[in-house]
Formats: sequence, C-alpha cells, structure tokens
Amino acid sequence: MQDKQENGRGALEQTAWDLIYLAACALHKIKPQEERVRRMDFKRLFWMCQFHSMTAMVCMALEETEAFAAADPDITNKWKDAKAKAIRKNMLLDAEREQILKEMEQAGIWYMPLKGSVLQAVYPRYGMRQMSDNDILYDAAGQKKLACLMQKRGYETEMCGKSNHDVFMKPPVYNYEMHTSLFGKFSGSAFYGYYSGIKEKLLRDKPDGYGYHFTDEDFYIYMTAHTYKHYNQSGVGLRSLADAYVYLNAKGQDMDLAYIARETKKLGMAEFDSQLRALAEKLFCNPSPGGVSLSAQEEATLSFFVGSGAYGTTKFYVQNRMRELQPEGEDSIWKGRLRFIWRRLFPTMEWYENYEPFVAKHKILIPFFLVYRLFRRLFGRGIKGEIDAMRKYGKKK
Repeated sequence: MQDKQENGRGALEQTAWDLIYLAACALHKIKPQEERVRRMDFKRLFWMCQFHSMTAMVCMALEETEAFAAADPDITNKWKDAKAKAIRKNMLLDAEREQILKEMEQAGIWYMPLKGSVLQAVYPRYGMRQMSDNDILYDAAGQKKLACLMQKRGYETEMCGKSNHDVFMKPPVYNYEMHTSLFGKFSGSAFYGYYSGIKEKLLRDKPDGYGYHFTDEDFYIYMTAHTYKHYNQSGVGLRSLADAYVYLNAKGQDMDLAYIARETKKLGMAEFDSQLRALAEKLFCNPSPGGVSLSAQEEATLSFFVGSGAYGTTKFYVQNRMRELQPEGEDSIWKGRLRFIWRRLFPTMEWYENYEPFVAKHKILIPFFLVYRLFRRLFGRGIKGEIDAMRKYGKKK
C-alpha cells in the first residue's frame, strides 16, 4: 500500500473521522457520544457518507442521539429519507434476486451470488450494508438463456457478451451484473488464471440444485482480490474496509488463516491483505470519540480510501495508470502523459479481449473501431476529468 502515499499525508479532515467513528458505533450497537455528535457538520457528513455508500449505517448511529434529533429538520429528514431509500432498495434487490435465481434453477443454469448480497447478511442490522446492484456468477454456457430470461422479466440489456460480466437494468432500482467469470484478462494474469477454474472449488447449496457458494475462506480471498483490483484501478472507499472488518469479525475465528495466507501470496496481494486487515481493525474495533492512532503510512493509505469513495475516481484512475506506464527512475512527466494518451487511444489486445471480444476476434475491424473510439472519447463525458487529472499528475501540492 505504500505506493499510494503520494496521494495524501497529514491529518484527515474531521468529517472523515466522524464517519469512521459513527460507523464503528453502528457496527457495535454503541450510542455515540452526544458532545462529539453535537460538533459534527451534518451536511458535510451526509455528502461524504453518500460518496462512500455508508449513509444508512451512519444514520442508524446518529438516530440514537439527542443531538441529531435536535438538529435542523431539513438536514435530518434528508438523512432519514436516504436511509429509508437505501433499505428499500436492498429489499427490492433481495426479493427480485430470489425470483431470478429461481428461474435460473428452472432453466438449469448454475449460479452463485457475490459481494454485497452475501456480505449484507453478516452486518449487525438489515440495510446497514448498502448495495447499488447485485452481482451473480453464472454458467457462461447459459448466457443466451439468461439474456432471454432477463428480457422476459422486463430488463433492458445494457451489456451482454462484451466482457466478463453482463449488465441488466430495470426501473426503478434493479441493476444486476451477471458474471461469466470473476476476473477478465485485463485484471491481470494472476487473478485471471487463479479464478478461471474457480467452479471446482465451489460448494453446492443443495445436492440436486444449481446454486453454489464459496467456503468462508475463499469468499474472503475473493472479496480481498476484488478490493485490491479496484484499489489499483480507480480507488476504493471506506465501505470496503468496513466489509473486511465485519466479515473477519463474524467469520475469522473459524477460518483457516494459513490457507488464506498461502492463497493471497499466490495472488500477489499478501501484504495488501495484511495491511488492509490491520487498518480495518484499528478503525472499527473500538469506537473512540478521541480518534484512532495511525502510523504515517496507515494515514496516507486511509487518505487514499477516503478520497476514492465507494466506486473510485477519475483522478485516481489516471494517477494509477500513469504510474504503471512510467519506468522506474524516470522523472519526465511529459513522457508519462504521452504514454497515457497513447494507451487510451490505442488499447492493448488484452483490453480488446476483455471489453470488445468481437473486435478482438475479428482484428480487421480494429482500425474502424479506433476511429469510433477516438470520436467517442473526444465527445464523451469523462474526457475533461481525465485531462485535468493528467495535467495535475506529479505536481506538488
């Protein structure tokens, strides 16, 4: 994690510590200290909780206090409404997922729910772990049947057959990412190779059914691998630290930690796992109004998590890509910028195989696709953010 130190040293802003403190209180069902809550900026805290998809959890802690009850109703009602919507969304996703899995059973398509839909069950209260979508691993051989099944249920196909996951959406809140594999080739050879035959490790839910699940150890390894992937791409937020703490707190005593150590080493993330666990434990194990003592490295890493939000940022995506493309010892920022621009305009074949498999299979189409991609990038929504981040890369604050 030390590579991320350039993203921030020094004291975190108070709002971040407020979020962490309240989240820890919620996880341990401890009433927050009234004096501490009274000093909080509820508007700024609300924005940060939304950024990290932790509004429901923090609101549950705030609602235990008199200081929050006595605050401006305009802002407290905003908190309560956001919490209610988050819980309602979880309920709708859960109910719909059950129906989708039932139809997958009937169609003979094997499946396994992933990430948040599993993690939410180990949190102390329902709705505490927010979800924006549901992820499900399924049999790639049943892709056409699944697409037909989802269309019959009223879903629009946002993406299908273009990468290692298919996306189906339906108003008002239904969003399902159906994975044909857990990692694509673009995620790195270690992750792609390790998880390409993962079904052999899975356990059946029922002897005669099509549902599967991980062992607790393998679920934790996958959860950490997913966090590590996002950490090295566009960043990952505080919710992932809370996930790690909650899961280890619920399952850790019965897990084979030696096995986890061996497997994370195979994936090249043993150090990341160790530091992630240590940081999560410090932040959430003991709600302290006075804050938590961190080393300079831990605070720099935490600053990166705080600045990333739940789904990462363009700024960190650009920084991480430029760092990857910069040879060790080179200090030319201009060369780094040119390499970044070149790679964004002319992706690697691994990128095509993961995101545009049809083009990868029919390489004669690549020149035409590049023209299309150029115009799409020039007039796309994210181009300004990438240019700004690229210009700021390497500049001292």
